Amino acid sequence: MGTEKIDEILRNKGEKMQSMKEIMQNRYSCRNFKDEKIADEVVREIINLTRLTPSSQALEPWKFVVVSGELLKELGSICNNQPQVSGCSHAVIILARTDLQSKDEYLTRIITSKKKDEQKTQKYIKNVALKTDLLSQAELKQYASLQCYMALANLVNIAESFDVKSCIIGAFDYEKLVKFVNLKEQFKPCIVVALGLSDDVPTPKIRQSLEDILVWKR
Repeated sequence: MGTEKIDEILRNKGEKMQSMKEIMQNRYSCRNFKDEKIADEVVREIINLTRLTPSSQALEPWKFVVVSGELLKELGSICNNQPQVSGCSHAVIILARTDLQSKDEYLTRIITSKKKDEQKTQKYIKNVALKTDLLSQAELKQYASLQCYMALANLVNIAESFDVKSCIIGAFDYEKLVKFVNLKEQFKPCIVVALGLSDDVPTPKIRQSLEDILVWKR
């Protein structure tokens, strides 16, 4: 997908990309979405930018499944019948991947893709495997999930920059979601994000003051 299409969408809507300050001030969890679809190209660009999120050892241990159309009803049922899922424009299921050990093809492939020389690549793989080979499947899922949460934070803020609202969904039937995704066993559902255009009336954002949460050591 070229950036020309995204630029065209933004021009047609008469919008400018929000600043990070505006994004952090304006983003909220949308509970009611309009019965209006956002362009697939916008969702694709949101994921395209989200994939640039940093991750531990640069392993990028995630996959994103975008759900739209009639399947949103089924996904909404899996997510404890939360109406913001069945009523959104698109939902994104973020999966944590656990094939991060020396035996796994993905580990070699993702490290090789960093385009280091052969000696550095093999050393890189060995150093990562010294950690991941000692982890159980549950521990690998937890390790990868922590990286997915960083991607999640970027995803909802990137969406906000396109004036796409979001709602983070952590309540779902895990086994049913695994079956719904229907990918290989190394992909573990981590979180769901509903995306769409808001039909809410936003309320002022209330947070603790900076003085309440900041400790400065000099």
